[in-house]
Amino acid sequence: MIRWVIQNNLSSENGDYNKMVLACNELGLESEGIQVIPFSPDIPSHTIDDKINIYYGATTLMYNLYHQYNKPKGLFFDEEKFSMENYLNIWGEHMINHGSKVTTFKEISQENISDDELFFIRPDADDKSFAGEVMSFGRIKTFLSGITKADNVILNEDTKIVIGTPYNITKEWRNYVVNGKVVTSSMYRKNFKLHKDGKDIPLDMIRFVEDRCKEYMPDACFAMDIALCGGDYYIIECGCINSVGLYHADIKKLIESISNHIIQQHER
Repeated sequence: MIRWVIQNNLSSENGDYNKMVLACNELGLESEGIQVIPFSPDIPSHTIDDKINIYYGATTLMYNLYHQYNKPKGLFFDEEKFSMENYLNIWGEHMINHGSKVTTFKEISQENISDDELFFIRPDADDKSFAGEVMSFGRIKTFLSGITKADNVILNEDTKIVIGTPYNITKEWRNYVVNGKVVTSSMYRKNFKLHKDGKDIPLDMIRFVEDRCKEYMPDACFAMDIALCGGDYYIIECGCINSVGLYHADIKKLIESISNHIIQQHER
């Protein structure tokens, strides 16, 4: 009753595609590879029948599925729920960006701020429209100017952003959550550098994630990124589990957990 439809041309994640197909084979689940054209509104041709398709691929694919297929059962995403503004409103001081401002490029560019002042800036939406990073205010204005001149179809001066004080984050983990429980995790950054590790997974960090899940979950299956900062854990963001990077997560366990969730939902 389940089929995994997996993008097979994610250039940096081809190893993950092979691991996902292998995991599906070992679990007795059907899988189908598709090629996605970057930034295209077209959904690649794939099998649609009485089976439930669970999708995995780039953010573009997830957005197209969400808008064109009216959120199919195998897609765990909602534009309003998967937003930084929503997380900040719900989790407050548990967010690393607690105290940050949700605004737009246009609004922030009009403020009287020194060009040398540093900020952490990222999109409000879970759309990967640009990478979150530390920028000087002068660079933010230059960035906006480039967007305007390029007539960017994804970003514009009214794009909602989150901007706030940069933090000294020691470690970052991605936790893959199904029904409020962390089924697998991976460290992905250490001292601001890429560092994949599936073994350095503190139990108190897992407890922190599951405690936050008792308060709120944007969907039954999702990813939650956690930062270690000043000896405390904070939520960085949540992500659509259909499109997040897998790093050193246990891919077989993740596929099995999501598949079992779909089966249990179907049987109710």
